[in-house]
Formats: sequence, structure tokens, C-alpha cells
Amino acid sequence: FMNKRKKIFFLIGIIAIVSLIAVITFCVIAFQKKNQLQLTIGTHQISSEEYLACMQSVMYDTKMQIQQQYDVDYDDDFWKKKYGKKYGYEILAENTLESLKYIHAVYDLAVENGYVDDGSYEGLKKRLEQENNTRKEKLAKNDVIYGLKEYSYDLYLQYEMSSIKEQYCNDKTREGMDLTEEEIVEHYNSRDWIFGENAEKADLETARVAVIRELREEKYDAIIEKNAENSQVSGNMESMSQFTLKNI
Repeated sequence: FMNKRKKIFFLIGIIAIVSLIAVITFCVIAFQKKNQLQLTIGTHQISSEEYLACMQSVMYDTKMQIQQQYDVDYDDDFWKKKYGKKYGYEILAENTLESLKYIHAVYDLAVENGYVDDGSYEGLKKRLEQENNTRKEKLAKNDVIYGLKEYSYDLYLQYEMSSIKEQYCNDKTREGMDLTEEEIVEHYNSRDWIFGENAEKADLETARVAVIRELREEKYDAIIEKNAENSQVSGNMESMSQFTLKNI
């Protein structure tokens, strides 16, 4: 009887230990998931590296946004404080997500139109490395280079996105770029067009090139913003916010 009782207690102990281990394991996995980045935009799995690069690029503007909107000063606990209904790090996470959606909308359109072969973050980094190596080789040969000796990630991203926009807007065969005369006249009449040293109002023919360029750029921006807004996003905002807080 005693041996049987001991066996029962032993089994109960084993079950309790196994249950405790299972609970601890579950808690650890849940904690890790909460503090790891899990984000997909369209077909793009966003890596921690890409997210953090984008987060750093929007951090200053987000700080200025919060300071101006809530009339607060920057201090060591700035991102951990609550502004309205959201903490600073949550606002930063939201702005980072919106920026990532915009960037991938640009590059998806660029791939679709053949401006780049690879619209991923890794593809961008590879082109950046190639560009910097080319410039380094030219400098070693005392060849003339235009622009910077070396691009940072942020500067190259802006340079390439500007180039993509310019290529798209210069091709009237692209969606939205073949303007009607009615559209051109309407945009011209939307405001005054000032040219020359005397700052005189220009007629349509004088302003036509500028009117067309501005209208095409506005249409391009609208296409990108619409595509970004319609992006399929998969991820947990709370996990993203915690990941942001952890890496500020």
C-alpha cells in the first residue's frame, strides 16, 4: 500500500513538474514573440534590420511631430511618455510602418515598370554597395564623380526613389502620365505661375513645362499613396511597438 502511495505521489510530482515546464516554456515563447518583429507588407517579410533602418530615418520627424502637437520638451523618457492616447514609442512604430508601406509601394511599382530588378531591402543594399564601390574605384583612378563620394543608406534610398519618380513621370506611356489638355489647363488655373526676375505671372505656354511636370508628380504621388494605403499588412501592432521601445 505504501509503495503504491509513493508511486502516486511520485507521478503527481512528475506531472506537476512537466506542467510547470510547459507553462514556463509557453510564457517564454509568448514573451519572445511579443519582443520580436513579426511584420509582412504585401509579399515582403520585413527584417529587423530593415525595420530599424526605417525607424531611425523617421525618428527625428516623429520627435518634432510630438513636440509640436503636444508642446513638450525632449528628455530621457520622451518615448516612454503618453501623448494623448498613445505612448511615444507607439507613435514612432506607427510612423515607421507607414514609411515602410510607402517605400515598398514605390519599389513594387519600380519593379513592375522595370526600373529595378529587385525591390527588396536586400536588393537595395546590394545596389548601394555596388554604387559605393564604383565611386571608390573612380576616386582611386582620379576620375570625376558627381555627387557624394559615398552614400549612406538613407541618402541612397532617397536618391533612388527620386530617380524612380523621375523616370516614371518622364514617360507618358505610364499610368496617369498621358495628360489631356483639359487637365493641363485646369492645373494651370489652380494657382498663379510666377517666372523671371520681375516675378511676373506667366501665361500657359510659358508655364506649360512646369505645369505638366508638377501635375505628373502629383499624380505619381497619388498612385504611390493609394498603393501604400491598400498594402496588405500582416503583423501585431503591440509586438511592433514593444520591438520599437526595446530598440530606441
